[in-house]
Amino acid sequence: MKKKTKRVALAGVLSASAVLLMSLGSVITSLDMTAAFAAGILVIIARIECDRVTALGVYAASGLLAFVLLPNKNTAIVFVFYGGLYSIIKEFCELIKNKPLMWAVKIVVSNVMLTLIIWLGMYFTVASDEPLGFVWWVYLLGNFIFVVYDIALTLMISRYYALFKRGRS
Repeated sequence: MKKKTKRVALAGVLSASAVLLMSLGSVITSLDMTAAFAAGILVIIARIECDRVTALGVYAASGLLAFVLLPNKNTAIVFVFYGGLYSIIKEFCELIKNKPLMWAVKIVVSNVMLTLIIWLGMYFTVASDEPLGFVWWVYLLGNFIFVVYDIALTLMISRYYALFKRGRS
């Protein structure tokens, strides 16, 4: 019982923290994508500290609350369809032992998610500036940023394990 209570409490704190991060990105619009990706890191912490079900719960609760509470829906869209979602998918992509195939799958997944958020951003939000659209340089830049983000995420996960999970099982 105590372990379950601890897991529920941690999930609640991580979900609230994710929504708080996304609210910062919703208010300061230049930070909307950064806030969504930072909130995705909290989903990974839920996976490390608890299990997949808890991570999915943090992802779902944070995404739902972001859509309901945030004034700027762009941050919620990026979290639900990219930043938070990739935090769930990353673990499965890394089960592929062939490194070139693993990276190919990750990049395809990234491009599908990028296309989805561009489409949702164009048709379901009010953009104050000209929409970027489906131009090649958006995907080129997006893929570069994704690779850097994925490598940084892997390093952060390794560091988290080294700092907080050493000696615990």
